[in-house]
Amino acid sequence: MWRSGSAGVIVKSQVYINKPMMTKNEKISATLKAKFATQPHPSKGKEGWKHNDEQKELKRKKAIEVANLKGRVSEQHKKARNKANVYAYRARLRNAIPEDADLKFILEIYENCPDGYTVDHKVALARGGLHHQDNLQYLPGRENSRKNADRAFDESLIIPWETIIPSRSQGGTADC
Repeated sequence: MWRSGSAGVIVKSQVYINKPMMTKNEKISATLKAKFATQPHPSKGKEGWKHNDEQKELKRKKAIEVANLKGRVSEQHKKARNKANVYAYRARLRNAIPEDADLKFILEIYENCPDGYTVDHKVALARGGLHHQDNLQYLPGRENSRKNADRAFDESLIIPWETIIPSRSQGGTADC
């Protein structure tokens, strides 16, 4: 409220309010507190209902049933799929995947890798090799790292994938 002073100066008169001014956030907070004091918060669920151990166990079993119906994969299968995807990614970076490469079959080669062996590129991707089924073989992990280090490795330990997956070795096209 403004009023004129005796010397013609406009002076603001002070008006005191009993309650202090609230910020916008304080108003919202007060409104929400009042609302949830009368009705429960939506995230709280039904009043008086709580998860007990029995209900948690039933929920876990149901989740396992659903996973089994969808087709659960083993840890070994997950690792093989991940490794195949990593090598495919590296090959894409180097434009090393030819058009006639069968990526589903390459995944099958990774999945059927014998225990203690790794899938090896005969000619490494870093040296210009292709990510193609004809450039893959099985090699023990130590020999594979030795081969990558200085190229002196025991070639008698190589297992061609054709001995493990014979359906493709004759050039046939079996469905994966």
